[in-house]
Amino acid sequence: MAVNDGHIPPQRPEPEPSVAVGGPRVSYFVRLKLRIMRNSLRPGRRHGDDQKARIFSRYGRLILFIFGLIMGLWAAVVGFGAFAGSSLVDAELRAPLAAFAGTAVVLAWVFVPLLFFGVDETLDPARFALLPVPRRTLVLGMLAAAFVGIPPMVTLLATLGSTIGAAFDGGPAAVLVAVAGAFIGIALCVAASRAVTSAFARMLRSRRVRDLAALLIALLGISCNPIFQLVFAVVQNGESKQSAAIGEVLSWTPLAAPYVAYIDAIDGHWAQVAARLLIGVAGVVVLLWWWLHTIESAMLGVSDGPGARKGVVTDPPVRAFVPRLLRFVPTGRFAGLLAREVRYWLRDPRRRASLISLLAASVVIPFAFTFGAGGPGSQSFGGGAFVYSLLFAGAFIGLVLVNQFGNDGTAYALHMLTNVPGQVELTARALGVGLLTFPLLAVGTVAVSIVSGNAAQLPAALGVGLCAFGISVGAAGITSVLAPYPMPDSNNPFAMNSGRGSVKSLLSFVTMFVTWLLTAPLLVAFTFLPDRLTWLLLPVGVVWGVALGWTGTRVAGALLERRAPEVLAAVTPKRA
Repeated sequence: MAVNDGHIPPQRPEPEPSVAVGGPRVSYFVRLKLRIMRNSLRPGRRHGDDQKARIFSRYGRLILFIFGLIMGLWAAVVGFGAFAGSSLVDAELRAPLAAFAGTAVVLAWVFVPLLFFGVDETLDPARFALLPVPRRTLVLGMLAAAFVGIPPMVTLLATLGSTIGAAFDGGPAAVLVAVAGAFIGIALCVAASRAVTSAFARMLRSRRVRDLAALLIALLGISCNPIFQLVFAVVQNGESKQSAAIGEVLSWTPLAAPYVAYIDAIDGHWAQVAARLLIGVAGVVVLLWWWLHTIESAMLGVSDGPGARKGVVTDPPVRAFVPRLLRFVPTGRFAGLLAREVRYWLRDPRRRASLISLLAASVVIPFAFTFGAGGPGSQSFGGGAFVYSLLFAGAFIGLVLVNQFGNDGTAYALHMLTNVPGQVELTARALGVGLLTFPLLAVGTVAVSIVSGNAAQLPAALGVGLCAFGISVGAAGITSVLAPYPMPDSNNPFAMNSGRGSVKSLLSFVTMFVTWLLTAPLLVAFTFLPDRLTWLLLPVGVVWGVALGWTGTRVAGALLERRAPEVLAAVTPKRA
């Protein structure tokens, strides 16, 4: 035992640093979101033989984020100008335009995550399932974190354009009301987007509900078209009784009430100002209440349960794996990959969510584009609105393949271990999507051509649509190999990591632009060919689309065989 002689003072243990003890706070979620975004933009260090690939893997995320920021700034300027212009028109047109614009913004926030980009879920609710975080704190924290990103800032800046008209006609008080309406509106947009995707994430786990959900969302997408037609009618023809009546109804709903309140402030109707702002706040509260009651089941997950399939399988095991519609394909590696893709598209929740966008592209886009351009017999675009609609529909379907390896994640390692050729891999994936979408695309095209009175343009439209799909598949194959990114390990099939939503939108934009550019010769030929010769675009479009699609797939396959380890590393979810 040591003895103290009085000269050396005894060593005292250092006090432990004080740690603030308390429940989780909403600000923690915002700080966590900012930290994750900052870490995701740091240059990574990957090793490889290709110097360009190394440079892109290190700085690709930062470059794509900067491009997304530039695109978002451009969209904010355009939106700000649109809202400012609508606030400076005549008094008779100002209210309906504000109502329609606000409704369009909210509906875009609801349907775009379901149909196209997905919802940013960097802070996956499932990660908090085992933590003692109250549901109310979790919902409020995730709501606050959802405001950190490019889309909310773009929407807020765009909707603040109403302050220009409010300043000219109403003074500072109207400007304050316009600002309050813009903030309430963005809160409504974010809450609606998260609540709807959370609810659908829960329902889409039931296979019986998934098909119905896809159909309902497509029908809702079609129902949005009359709103935009009314907006065009108001701008072109001035105020109409129909548009004024619908705008008046919308202005008293949470969809548009916050965006119309500044007009009442200009007119001095302060009671209506308070009522409209309260309607918007009530909408946010109701959506948060809905999200509060769905987020727990959405993040815990529910299985379909055993006994879903009671049929007796009598086919040999290998043939039983292949769907009956594909039994004509010779048994082999390609048939197995094709059967895998078809089954995954029909059964995987995330891919089934993408099928919603395919359904919208096959039915909604031709219908809305053709009739929105002026209805049956329209002369818009030289009488070719129907043909142009198939350009957008075909290109949109191919966009689901821009991150085709992200859905596989670590499962793609099995393809590497079995040495699957890159071109065989990508061809099977593209054909799997085509088999599920071509019938619906053809049926929708025929139906629209008959209803719109454009049956004579049907061959040309099919040629343009098939050509656009082939080109987009080839372009998407290249982008999916050069810029893959992981999908979040989430039970929400609409989830997107921070920054990945803007990355996906940028890659989709590039792929679609390339598709439009390479399909342009067909559209030029359709414009100048006599009507009796437009049927030639069907065989020409099929050949042109197959040739470019095969070329893009071959190039992407060669890149995949060289970059397979980098692709696997890129699509592997990063654990916190």
